[in-house]
Amino acid sequence: MTENHETSDRTLGRPRATTHDVLAEIGVELFTRHGYENVSVQRIADEAGVSRRTFFRYFPTKADLPWGDFAREVERLRGELALVPDDIPLMAAVRHAVVEFNRVPPEAVDQHRARLGLILTEPELIARSLVKFLDWRRVIAEFTARRLDLEPTSFFPELVGEVALSAAVAAYRQWIPSPDTDLSTFIDTAFAAIVDLDRLEQGVAAQLSTRLESRGAGPQENHEHRANPGNPGNPRNAGGEHR
Repeated sequence: MTENHETSDRTLGRPRATTHDVLAEIGVELFTRHGYENVSVQRIADEAGVSRRTFFRYFPTKADLPWGDFAREVERLRGELALVPDDIPLMAAVRHAVVEFNRVPPEAVDQHRARLGLILTEPELIARSLVKFLDWRRVIAEFTARRLDLEPTSFFPELVGEVALSAAVAAYRQWIPSPDTDLSTFIDTAFAAIVDLDRLEQGVAAQLSTRLESRGAGPQENHEHRANPGNPGNPRNAGGEHR
């Protein structure tokens, strides 16, 4: 999209930039050089050669800028999951898709590292990540739900989404300060450590669901265990031994 009628809003600086990617690149560069708090939307717009109005057509807030066109990236993750054959075990499928999703061209590595460094350290961006990562987790949960024939908002799809995101974020944190390493290797290693979740497709999900349903009164049951320390259901008192 080109803004041909905003010549009065242009300032000296770079050529006009009206894409998510270019605006994000300019913003991240300024944030990295001067500090996130010290860079205003107006300064980014000036550097890009566009107006504030144009900036807000692409990003609702300054905190959204380091994410670039995140909606497009979420759909790319969905596409990676769709490409995985159905006979690949659940977590192996998620692992493969997330690794492929996180492959970065060599020329974009430094910019990507700077983005993630901002997103995972700046307080305002950390808060924004709660909203952004919700969409990421939802894609994983929806994929898991289809594989397990469950609702996307049920326990196990939500669990897999949270675990996958945690693995990815842990990998990001290790990769950011390690300039000579490969992000895909960190991602793959993180998922390699998650093995038992594959068993969800082997009837374990149904068994655990039954277990959860049978303990629906959870807190009350736990209270009963505390009230009766001789209860054999209390693992700390196996055999009814009193301590």
